[in-house]
Amino acid sequence: GMHSCNVHAVQVEVFPDTGEYKILRYVAVDDCGQPINPMIVRGQIHGGVAMGIGNTCMEEFIYDENGQQLTTTLLDYHIPSSLDLPHIETIEHNVPSPHTPLGSKGKGEGTPGMAPAAIANALEDALRPLGVKITELPLTPERIWKLIQAAQPRVAQSQ
Repeated sequence: GMHSCNVHAVQVEVFPDTGEYKILRYVAVDDCGQPINPMIVRGQIHGGVAMGIGNTCMEEFIYDENGQQLTTTLLDYHIPSSLDLPHIETIEHNVPSPHTPLGSKGKGEGTPGMAPAAIANALEDALRPLGVKITELPLTPERIWKLIQAAQPRVAQSQ
């Protein structure tokens, strides 16, 4: 095909008493065919992962009971800085496309979409002994803590 393919894998450490967690390892495997400018492709991957981590872990529009938005500034609507991001390991597995003259494939904004599933799956896997199921974003520490608390009666009943 002419579109790039991605696989992302995440390893997390979770602190159940607070819901805080840390991304220990983030690996992004990418296939964009024959890259025209490899450095720009790596930048797209890193930027996309940063956007995806923000979408997944911290960015949320919050409204009051009248529909008035409460997250109106960057003090209230947190976006990730370099301090919030893990080291992003990139692995280039480029298979040239037979359908384009240079063997290139499309490379654009697909990368942010990989982060929510990779991070949520890592958190759910880490919290499997506690019976936590993740179905909603963002994955703030408060939300993770509430999911842990809500799962506790189910775990106690099944033992």
